[in-house]
Amino acid sequence: MTGQTQFLTVLSRDAAEAAFLEALRPRPLGAEWVGLTDLSGRVLAEDLAAPQDAPPFDRATVDGFALRAGDIAQASGAEPVVLRLNGEVIACGTAPALTVDPGTATPIATGGPVPRGADAVVMLEHTESEGGSLRVWRAVPPGAHISFAGSDIARGQVLLRQGTVIHAREVAMLAAVGYDGAPVFRRPRVAVLSTGDELVPPGQALRPAGIYDSNGPVIAAALRENGCEARHLGAIPDEAAALEAAVREAFASHDAVILSGGTSKGAGDMTTGVIAGLGAPGIVAHGVALKPGKPLWWRAACLRNWGGRNLPWSR
Repeated sequence: MTGQTQFLTVLSRDAAEAAFLEALRPRPLGAEWVGLTDLSGRVLAEDLAAPQDAPPFDRATVDGFALRAGDIAQASGAEPVVLRLNGEVIACGTAPALTVDPGTATPIATGGPVPRGADAVVMLEHTESEGGSLRVWRAVPPGAHISFAGSDIARGQVLLRQGTVIHAREVAMLAAVGYDGAPVFRRPRVAVLSTGDELVPPGQALRPAGIYDSNGPVIAAALRENGCEARHLGAIPDEAAALEAAVREAFASHDAVILSGGTSKGAGDMTTGVIAGLGAPGIVAHGVALKPGKPLWWRAACLRNWGGRNLPWSR
């Protein structure tokens, strides 16, 4: 292709975007299950309900003694209440074996399961133990220093809604109720092709009349920042057959292809002609009233079955 070609109708930014979305008719790409360690930044594909309570049992929130609040209702610094200590110590991960009967108490660590019969925990600082007995200097109400089962998250509660962007906080919530992953929208797979005889890959020696390819890497980086799986396939020379072959190969394993270069009207700008030959719906915008960026074209077939504005992965 030689000489100059002219732009088609130059459109405003909004008109060009509207034409593009109308031809594309964006929709989700489906869902996939992703493990907890890889969920950050992904978009939830469906509502998730909690399969169990969090915490899953009544647990102590302080180090102290599990007891019956009524037994120490009259306790004070002047007149402590004396209780008998049970013969077990409840630590985190220890299932209680003994019931807390009236007049007794069981040593318990923060996070330990509250034993049957107890309805409160008194802080260690407000007690004094000696032998098998415990003196308690302060009364506590029922429920004191206990985090009850389901008080953070109740079983059956909607935990996260479809469309939620998952970050560290959401990962913690999922893990707390037993999820090892979540269904999320599949990210669009986008290929990036640079075009031009003058392009040299960064890191290689710069030849005479050559320039480093900066467009390809920055486009791929921007795609990743916006939730895509981007792959920069390198630079293609200004040769129609090579460009067409590269584009067709890229479409074989990607949802979209973005090309950088060759869209203006000078000699060597053959990208538009090559892409126009790929079939319907053709080029929907060629030339946008922006500076810089006027030699911009959109072809909906280059984004088949993909999405854009107002879809989860565009957040």
